[in-house]
This record gives sequence, C-alpha cells and structure tokens, in this order.
Amino acid sequence: MASTKEIEITGFETMASAMEFVDNYNNWIIGKFEPYCGNRFLEIGTGQGNFKKMFLRKAEKYVSIDIDEDVIKRASERDTKGVYEVADAAAPNFVEKLSHHKINTVICVNVLEHIPDHEKALNNMINVLQPGGHLLLFSPAFMHLYNDLDKLAGHVRRYKRHQIKNLIKNNSNAELVVNEYFNPVGALGWWINKFKTHKNINSENVNKQVLFFDKYVVPVSKFFNPLMKYIWGQSVYVVIRKK
Repeated sequence: MASTKEIEITGFETMASAMEFVDNYNNWIIGKFEPYCGNRFLEIGTGQGNFKKMFLRKAEKYVSIDIDEDVIKRASERDTKGVYEVADAAAPNFVEKLSHHKINTVICVNVLEHIPDHEKALNNMINVLQPGGHLLLFSPAFMHLYNDLDKLAGHVRRYKRHQIKNLIKNNSNAELVVNEYFNPVGALGWWINKFKTHKNINSENVNKQVLFFDKYVVPVSKFFNPLMKYIWGQSVYVVIRKK
C-alpha cells in the first residue's frame, strides 16, 4: 500500500498467493497482538482478508482500507456485509476521513514498508485512534536481509527497532508498549534467499517455500523467538498506545 505513484506495485502483486493459507504464521502474529485488541478495528491494507477472519470474533466494528481499488472491490464482493474503503494512510485527510468510526485498534501488518511517507502514515494511524487505543504494527526487519522478494513485493525498506521509535518520537500521543524482533529462523531463510534470483513473487518455488515455512519452520522459530526478540528476526513486532 503506497501513498504516491512512486511505488507502482500494490495489492495482490505484492504477495504470494499461498499467504492466504499460512494459518500457523498468522495465528502466531494474532496471538502476540490479542492482549492489546479492543473491539473497533481499522485494518491498514486489506490483502487476502486473513486478519479480518481471525479478529472478527472480537469486533463490534471492523473497517478495512487499501489504496488498491481492485483489492477493495474483491473484498467487498467476497464479504458483502464488510466495511471496505479505498484510502491512503499517508493522506493529509486520513484522520478526518476515518475518525467517525471511533477506532480503538489499528492493525498494520506488512504494509508500512510499502509507504514512501511512512512517518506521516504511522502517525496518522496513531492519531486516528481513540485515547487508550493501540496500533498493532508488524513490518520486515533489517535492510541487510533485503532481496529480490522484497523488491518484487514493493518494499521500500526494512526496519530496525530504533527506527520505529524514531518515527514516532515527535508524536506526543504515542506511547511505545512493545518493540521486538519476530521470527528468527524465518530471518535465516530470508537471508538465504539473497543468494537466489527471484523474478516472480507468486512463482511455484516461492509458494512452496511459504507453505513449507508455515508447516515446519514456524514451530521451531516460535521456540527460539523469546531468546532473540531484542537481537534479530525477520520482522519487527510493535504495539503503540495512544495516550
């Protein structure tokens, strides 16, 4: 989900189709975020709809936005009772446009890295929250892991923990609750992919990797994660509270 024409790769072009079926991985992420969930959700980046399915049982309201019109169209057709909007997280009118939903939980999973003006987008996500609400943020970690798959997915960057902290340092509404690395074994696999040439993120090879990771690697990575959460991982896992 990008905020300008600088990034042309959006929507379904940014993901392997197998990501729709990585339940072990998604449940791991959800489990980390669940203690901070409210009941009125705003999802940044509609994608395949996986997170809505998992959070919906907690939701009094669930709004999902994406900058890609095709993504919103498909989501609306598949879920006719859902609330879907085309919106740009970095837009000046973002808070004004969405504040009437009275959101107390913003979910932003693997989206911030696509947005050129990520500082504006991140602070918009915090500011749209009701006081005491939480932003649940999840993004790729460490630029030294950047490879063809990042480029094909439209990633502008990957993050270190201190970079997330710096993005919100001028926002007086923001309180950093959790800021950790996530999935250390997955990071090793992503690093190995630096030495391979990938021309299509939705190739058979990539999708096989995704499914193998979900079935066999996730349990191992979960075991090592507590030991590595301040050192290394494939992603950063962040919770920010609005004061």
